[in-house]
Amino acid sequence: MNFSINRDLLLMNLTNVSKALSTKTPMPVLTGIKFDLKQDFLLLTASNNEISIQAMIKNKKQLKIEGEGSFVVPGKFLIDIVRKLDAKTIEFNAVEENIVKVFADRSDFTLNTLEKINFPLISFAESDTFIKLDVGSLKQIIRKTTFATSLSEARAILTGVSFNVSTNKLEAIATDSYRLAKKFITFEQKNSNVGVVIPSRSLDELNKILSDDNDSETEIHFSPTKALFKYKNLLYQTRLIEGTYPNTNSLIPTDFLTSIKFNKAELMAAIDRAALFTNVESSNIIQLQLSADKTVEISSTTNEIGGVIEELTPLECSNAVHFKIAFTAKYFLEAIKSFDSSEITVHFTGEIKPFIITGDFDYNLTQLILPVRVS
Repeated sequence: MNFSINRDLLLMNLTNVSKALSTKTPMPVLTGIKFDLKQDFLLLTASNNEISIQAMIKNKKQLKIEGEGSFVVPGKFLIDIVRKLDAKTIEFNAVEENIVKVFADRSDFTLNTLEKINFPLISFAESDTFIKLDVGSLKQIIRKTTFATSLSEARAILTGVSFNVSTNKLEAIATDSYRLAKKFITFEQKNSNVGVVIPSRSLDELNKILSDDNDSETEIHFSPTKALFKYKNLLYQTRLIEGTYPNTNSLIPTDFLTSIKFNKAELMAAIDRAALFTNVESSNIIQLQLSADKTVEISSTTNEIGGVIEELTPLECSNAVHFKIAFTAKYFLEAIKSFDSSEITVHFTGEIKPFIITGDFDYNLTQLILPVRVS
């Protein structure tokens, strides 16, 4: 059982599959990548019990297979070897039951295999319930929501992004109880109603694999416990988070005290400077004050360092009332960065009430932040 393969083709697929390698596990076999040699294609599979990835390589010009079979090799070591090789073609030869030889030009590596019998049996089964989504939309959903999920396992359901499909609409929601990100997209075709919660870590790893070819398509298959993403030659499967996601519809206000439009770059720069005078490890709190003359002041003060005041002239202001609100700079900056619009509008409902951020270009994106009480 041996095969030869183009080095670049192998490295690309190994890198993609490696996103599912386990680093801390009582099962050593999960640190390995399984090679399944078939008559005219090669399967690479890795799993860490949360996500599983399989790549199919089927290229007669760049892949030559002699004999069918399978083996599992340590993933990290193999990737390091392939990455450092200069040869155009790499040859693998299973010389014994537990030894694989790797040849490339004048290099000769010997790898001890892992017990393939212990590698989990993974079903990448498709489902009758699925949606088709262009890669550009999927990447945007991930980039604009996952940062708002919770890092604490105390409420596991909040560590994921809620995907709700209803007929011709997909709504993705993420919240950690202090902020909320909500994005929706619409479909031309009708879909079955689906409601699942996908771990944010799984989505972030998927995003690293998705290319910048935004027009390519991916299928998302839903089952009771898993979601399967079909993308090019890859199958990317993740477990779902069990439980009922909180109803967040009532949290987003619709009546506002005032709405202020800013140049996004100017607002980000002002908040970033004001945040220099906060203690990131504790409060990271800044204040925004609107005056009757429509000027906006962004400020922060700490006893140990000092204070700063940044003055901004907004592009528009719907109601010039005098009020002040405090919030976490980190949350505000992360929310603003998710917008592609050059101008964003902050809609305030009161000094101690949640406020939302919208953008003209990002009509289907809403960011919500809870204010902070200050004495």
